[in-house]
Amino acid sequence: MMRDVLGLKKSEKTPIYLRLLDLISFIYTRSGVNYPQMRSILALKMTMDGRKDSALPGFESGRRSDEEKNQFFSSLWVYTLISLFLLFLFAYDNWVFQYTTYFSFLFIMTFSTLLANFSNILLDTKDAILIGTKPVDRKTLGAAKATHVGIYLLSFTLAIGLPVILFTFYFNGIVAGILVFLLSLLASLWCLGLTLFVYATILKQFDGERLKNIIAYSQISLSVFMVLGYYLVGQIFQVIDPETLLVEMNLSVAHVLLFPMWFVAPFGMLQEGVTATYLAYTALLLAGTVFLALLFNWNTDKIESNLQKMDSSSTKRTKRSAIERTAAKLFCLDPLEKAYFHFGWQITKTEREFKTRLYPSIASALVFPIVMTYTTLTSGEPGVAQSPVTFLYLPYFTMLLIPVLAVSIQFSKNYKGNWVFNLTPNDSKAPFMRAVAKAMLIKILVPLYTVVAILVLYFTGFSYSLQLINGLLLTSVILYVEMKRSVTALPFSRKYSASEANMGCMGTLIFFIPVFVISVIMIVSQLFVPFAEWAILLILLGLNGWWMTKGFTRKTK
Repeated sequence: MMRDVLGLKKSEKTPIYLRLLDLISFIYTRSGVNYPQMRSILALKMTMDGRKDSALPGFESGRRSDEEKNQFFSSLWVYTLISLFLLFLFAYDNWVFQYTTYFSFLFIMTFSTLLANFSNILLDTKDAILIGTKPVDRKTLGAAKATHVGIYLLSFTLAIGLPVILFTFYFNGIVAGILVFLLSLLASLWCLGLTLFVYATILKQFDGERLKNIIAYSQISLSVFMVLGYYLVGQIFQVIDPETLLVEMNLSVAHVLLFPMWFVAPFGMLQEGVTATYLAYTALLLAGTVFLALLFNWNTDKIESNLQKMDSSSTKRTKRSAIERTAAKLFCLDPLEKAYFHFGWQITKTEREFKTRLYPSIASALVFPIVMTYTTLTSGEPGVAQSPVTFLYLPYFTMLLIPVLAVSIQFSKNYKGNWVFNLTPNDSKAPFMRAVAKAMLIKILVPLYTVVAILVLYFTGFSYSLQLINGLLLTSVILYVEMKRSVTALPFSRKYSASEANMGCMGTLIFFIPVFVISVIMIVSQLFVPFAEWAILLILLGLNGWWMTKGFTRKTK
């Protein structure tokens, strides 16, 4: 009798997601998918997601447990806790306003998670190599991959929407509660369908290294579109009476492109009655859903076939840029640390998984301060100069990228090469950590911070240059602290797992509170305490000098 090597029969209890899929198995069958095969592949994928790879000796990634535990599902409660802030919407008696805000938030969170954390699963070519050689057609393989990601997205969506869904049942009735529940699930599937549509279009036209670059740029474009779309949705509504929380909606023809409004139209008809605008938006929602479903059914097998283009290009040797060489000479005095610096710089330059995880967050961190600046300028009264305080906080948004960055550098597609580090002495591991931290600081955080700081200087003048320099030095210190706290294994030594997909996103949300407190303290103290900016400059210079020469020494054993 064959042994159950993978432990799939360890528990006789069928997971709830498989039981739910069994109820809708007829949809897969009618679409031409071999459902029993797809179910087996999916069960295997989910089982492997619950098993974390062991880290290097002395760099354990967490406590070992005999019980398989999926880290993704066990951390969803954090998103539910954060979504409690959306409950303020029920203070308004306008359903359209309530659910426009809710669905805009839901789309931007789900899209960000999908682009940053699951793109490498959707674009993975290993399934076709390992499973494609067996009697499994590409449509079944593509359906298994999409369902794999869909389970995580649906769980993520329900975690975010749970407070709003429950309060909708209480305040707005059973019909509205059922509707918001179903439309929330549909919104999650829309995010998956739109992402697959973009990837399918790109995969059809391009191949090789050019394809990888275009996909990375498309993720940046989608992230920018999400931030701008969220801003435009906010422009539809205007608070007329703050005391009674009366809200007026100003719809125009251009707003038909904001598809979150399509999900809100049914609620408008429930509260205000049937109108031509709500009927048109509801028709667009139904038509778009049918279109995405047909598109997915037609292109599932083609996407899997075209994915093989990802590996068709030959790897080119990349040259070191002048910035890389200069930064290595200035910040890395030790030859060993300098070599590690070049290694960290180059591997993040060629790692597609690193780019797909980080690029959307970089785009959001850059566009959001620009949108906030435009909002600040347009919301003030004409002829009244804006206070510098309204701009000085913008560069601190760069710090929100640090948790995602600290998580991203832990993973690599070439993680199996981490055995090389076992051959190095323990005293070489601290220089490796310092070198990678410096490379990420100079390559990613400094350029991003500089762009936002130039924008701030344009509106505030050069008299606040010292405060902005202190902000950059503080960003460097926080990068060290976050890497010291969260990087539990050597950089680029872990395999990416879907169960850990929300690590960076969750860290960003939690990170928002200390960043807000620190930025307020920094700005207020430097504005009102004499010579505070010079004292802070000396302290931060000392802290940066210390971690760049002796940091991470306690990580080695």
